[in-house]
Amino acid sequence: MTMCRFKPKASRTSALNTLMPWLVMAVMSVSGCAGPTVAKTPREKADSLYFDGLEHMRSGAFLEAQQVFQELITMPAYLSVTSLARLRLADTLFQQRKHVEAFEIYMAYARRHDGSKNVPYARFMAARSRFEMVPTDFWLLPPVEEMDLSAADRARVLLERFIRRYPTSRHVSIAHQLRDRCIALQLKQHHYVVDFYREREAWLGVVHRLQSMMGQFPVQTHTLANYSTLADAYERLDWNRRAVEMYSAILGRWPGT
Repeated sequence: MTMCRFKPKASRTSALNTLMPWLVMAVMSVSGCAGPTVAKTPREKADSLYFDGLEHMRSGAFLEAQQVFQELITMPAYLSVTSLARLRLADTLFQQRKHVEAFEIYMAYARRHDGSKNVPYARFMAARSRFEMVPTDFWLLPPVEEMDLSAADRARVLLERFIRRYPTSRHVSIAHQLRDRCIALQLKQHHYVVDFYREREAWLGVVHRLQSMMGQFPVQTHTLANYSTLADAYERLDWNRRAVEMYSAILGRWPGT
């Protein structure tokens, strides 16, 4: 007796017929996913880059953020984020302690965008960048009062200008603090020089330094100690009329001394 166990050809044909609809759907699905992408407009690309840079800044990746903002500022100027990118570029440089470069960009922004709501921030950060250039005490270096403090004077001038120009700015309280620290450093240096001259009995040097200090910082320096030192220097120089005037001023300001 002859038996037919299976029909191979018929089985394969049936299986293919069953799978065909699924294969067609799979091909259509893949081809749909791989369709052409729509190119971003310059504005969309700029906005996307700007937010990428902000994300880098938030994560502390300032070098990566710097590279993004440097690319952004080369894009067409009609895109609003290109001007903002200049500020953010300066911010990334400031965070990397590249204060000279940051200062230049902040000041350039303030000059080019006069009237922008971001100018007060740019001017404040320019002054703050100047402040960060001021020498500080370090054990390997001479005391700060023996160093060149011209940077402190430049920072003070910018901070005072900001305080006068933007008295209601949310940054003004920090500006006051930084300005006062500049003044304290400069006064420390003035007193160091006065003591230097006094120890060497260079009384003319004492007079010139005290007069300069009192003229530059009248609020902080018109003190009994400075008046007394100046009167003593006048007396030792035999400038008797000035000495009498100074002692009279002392009695008028501080009766009973």
